[in-house]
Amino acid sequence: MNSFFKFWIKKTDSKIFLIIPLGYTLFLQILTGFPKPDSLDDIDANKLFIRFSEELFSYPFWLQDLSHLPLFFAFAWLWSWQLSPLSHFKNLFRNKASIISYGYAVLNELIQAFIPDRFPSPGDLIMNIFGVTLGLLLFNKAYQKVGP
Repeated sequence: MNSFFKFWIKKTDSKIFLIIPLGYTLFLQILTGFPKPDSLDDIDANKLFIRFSEELFSYPFWLQDLSHLPLFFAFAWLWSWQLSPLSHFKNLFRNKASIISYGYAVLNELIQAFIPDRFPSPGDLIMNIFGVTLGLLLFNKAYQKVGP
């Protein structure tokens, strides 16, 4: 297997790499929690933020929903890579990566209740959870294939 892929599967001992899943979490929150353009316009936000928001919300609703799957797949993969793979499905809620991933998948949607003109979406939540589940399971498969 390619060393690039092995890097993203095998846990590293260096804590400096914790910045990758933490940074991705911040990126994901900004991307999924950005206010709509009208809300930003109402508070006289910088034109750059308004333009960014217009780009984010210019995609069809179904595509925005669908985009949550790969975003949360990567989220679960990165936390599994940094913390530890899921040893067995019955340990799902004892594994730090799965607790963080599922917890954030739900929290990410709930936070939208506090953002002007945004609301928690059941469709987004389903895609978040599906993405996390796939990320955890496929990381575990890859980890078993490569070995510790």
